[in-house]
Amino acid sequence: WGSVQWQPDRPETAVYVCDHCGVVWSDADRLKSLKRGEWKASAEFNGIAGFRLSGLNSPWIPLTEAVRDFLEAKKLPETLRVWVNTYLGETWEETGEGVADDGVADWREEYEGCPEGVVLITAGVDVQDDRIECEIVGWGRDEESWSLGYQTIYGDPSGPAVWGDLEAYLNTPWLHPRGVELPVRSACIDTGGHHTNAVYSFVRPREGRRVFAIKGVGGEGRALVGRPSKNNVGKVRLFPVGVDTAKELIYARLKIKEPGPGYCHFPAQYDDEYFRQLTAEQIVTRFSKGYRKREWKKIRARNEALDCRVYALAAYALLNANINQIANRIDRKIETV
Repeated sequence: WGSVQWQPDRPETAVYVCDHCGVVWSDADRLKSLKRGEWKASAEFNGIAGFRLSGLNSPWIPLTEAVRDFLEAKKLPETLRVWVNTYLGETWEETGEGVADDGVADWREEYEGCPEGVVLITAGVDVQDDRIECEIVGWGRDEESWSLGYQTIYGDPSGPAVWGDLEAYLNTPWLHPRGVELPVRSACIDTGGHHTNAVYSFVRPREGRRVFAIKGVGGEGRALVGRPSKNNVGKVRLFPVGVDTAKELIYARLKIKEPGPGYCHFPAQYDDEYFRQLTAEQIVTRFSKGYRKREWKKIRARNEALDCRVYALAAYALLNANINQIANRIDRKIETV
């Protein structure tokens, strides 16, 4: 792929440059060379043949299209990984097994309320034995995100008081700089603690407002959000959330250092404890019966901030929203005023 060159933001100028002599190939030259290619075994045959081939050898995908797909994919770590796996046929190498809390904390910014780039808002709710914790996350173009608020509501979740406070917090609209009020469009509440029935009771009359019950499911390769089931005592839609998948996505985005696609913004008023919780886990690789297995392990006692961000991300995924179309629609409305 390093031999493919193009002018900045102009995929239609893509050419292939020979590694050996520097001659520039057109797409027609590339296709002509493919006819001379042949398969050669790189290992002794053991009864099963495996094949790997880069998309650069495909006669059906022009370089222009490949570059266009690459430019779109590289906006976010998770889409770039898929492109490397599927088009180049290469293994994605993860950089680092965790995120330093002080590194993320250094990016705190001076903003209050709802910044200009936010076009959609979700919430993630974690239920503990003596409190409820909730993060409100604003989403913008290319899934750039802003943490808008983090609330800890102390009290017994088996009683009604804390749930009334949560209802008020979720129902509070956020005033956008453009003069409109943005509501929380979706919220996910974890049912995995000791107050599962209380969560069901809160969610049941609010499902129409996209307040969903979720249950975290570990394991590599799981969908971020799976199909719901009503096979529970609350008879509510219970969505499985692939927590390992969500954490990998969040940590990849926490490593993005420049505002733009996928970047995570945090307000200056958040204390260091929030960032310690947000980065309280890391991936540990171990081998079981000869197979490599990656698992998330806590390196600190408290990780509620990370859990809330996972659930807010799940709430965003459940909306299945085209965030760029929403941003474009809002921009057009502003231009016509």
